[in-house]
Amino acid sequence: MDLLTMTGGIALIHLAAISSPGPTLFVVIRHASAGGASSAVGVVCGVLAATLIWSGSAALGLGTVMAALPWLKEAVRIAGGAYLAWIGLRMLLSAFRRQVGKGENPPAPATSTAAAFRSGFLTNLSNPKVIAYYASLFAVTVPQQGEPLAILLAILAAVTVSALWWSFVAGCLRLSRVRAGFLRARRALDAVFGVVLIGFGAKLLAGR
Repeated sequence: MDLLTMTGGIALIHLAAISSPGPTLFVVIRHASAGGASSAVGVVCGVLAATLIWSGSAALGLGTVMAALPWLKEAVRIAGGAYLAWIGLRMLLSAFRRQVGKGENPPAPATSTAAAFRSGFLTNLSNPKVIAYYASLFAVTVPQQGEPLAILLAILAAVTVSALWWSFVAGCLRLSRVRAGFLRARRALDAVFGVVLIGFGAKLLAGR
């Protein structure tokens, strides 16, 4: 398999994987729609930092290490599940505490770039199954005797596709009409996203 075919294969598979609904999507939607432009940039950068860590770790064989050390995988799983459940609970509390007057939502609270980055980073880093995904992805696309260049291109392909996709999602949510719609429904969305994230967290904690 030549490098161009390998890179294209990784790009297509990874795009299909990250475009599926999951915790990262809900967190990006919330920060990009309710926060400012800096919040949107922060959450996307956080997701990309976690993507770089997971894909790089898989390429370097950390997936094999985690498979050989079940306690490490369990620790990451429990911490990740607890974190997702925690941010889901925070969203639920935010929805129920918000005072609504005459059916209108109050102005969205400001979210710092650092807080948005942390949220995107930890959410994407919270699922230890991600490293198994990258390990499987690279196993079927990168030649077995992968040269350093092939491994580097594999990581860059995953990070680049993630950057383009999440920037596209955040950019769409920053459009005035789209953002206005999300802000009007922010209370309901916080409640729905909160329940969904708690569900994802519970699923991780249950080991499924």
